[in-house]
Amino acid sequence: MPRVICLVLVALLYASCAKGTSQNPVFPAGVSPTPLPQPPYVGLGRYYKLAEMTMPASFGGIPFVSFIEVRQSPDSTVVQPDFGGFVYAQKGPHGIYWNDGEKRRTWDEGTADWVNPEVSHVNLTPSETIWDLVTFRSIAQRTTAPPLTGGRTVYSSPDLAPASAGTLLVHQLALITMDPGGRTSAHSHGGTEVFYVISGTVELALNNGTRTNVTAGQGASIRPGLIMQLHVVGGEAVRILTYFVTPEGEPWQTNLQTVP
Repeated sequence: MPRVICLVLVALLYASCAKGTSQNPVFPAGVSPTPLPQPPYVGLGRYYKLAEMTMPASFGGIPFVSFIEVRQSPDSTVVQPDFGGFVYAQKGPHGIYWNDGEKRRTWDEGTADWVNPEVSHVNLTPSETIWDLVTFRSIAQRTTAPPLTGGRTVYSSPDLAPASAGTLLVHQLALITMDPGGRTSAHSHGGTEVFYVISGTVELALNNGTRTNVTAGQGASIRPGLIMQLHVVGGEAVRILTYFVTPEGEPWQTNLQTVP
């Protein structure tokens, strides 16, 4: 019996040390925390993929990403501008109506979906709702008027790497949550990541030597191929809304057994 116990302990230790490779989930240790020590490149947190959409790039040239927050009053309607994007229902349910008046759909608080133009956002609840529109657009639209009634741009990325018109791009929206002491895995992306911190503060560490604190109400962008890792700073839990745009065929994420 002692021999069996020893073999089980060795197997558990090996499984712990093997985490953090490209074959493992983004935050393997955070889903089921374990008392065994975790290497510093292994993530301690949760990753929730909210929505994904693959489509050809609708324009050539230089893009940017913006996070637009809308506080919508009860029994009101907001018309979608002439571009699409992900809508994340941050507080309260979210409903849209197609402008032909024949179709509608809703989703719950904490979930998201892609929304095309030619729809209206309708709040039929007795309370204010809060939702975010995350868009990928040409920099030619940076100076246009505020795109949504009642909306404010909480973060706009700098200019991003261009994609040729017609290139298939995989768009993904996700939510990252981490408790104090949490961190993401050390990793790189085959495309661009742009994130916005809803609550808490993180340190963004990159393998170019930079260390930057990003706190609630701020955002950051990471270009393809950079090795990165986020660490929670302070005693407040963190919630991050994050957006990826990856050319089809490129690896979405590669976890690494090193730290930036």
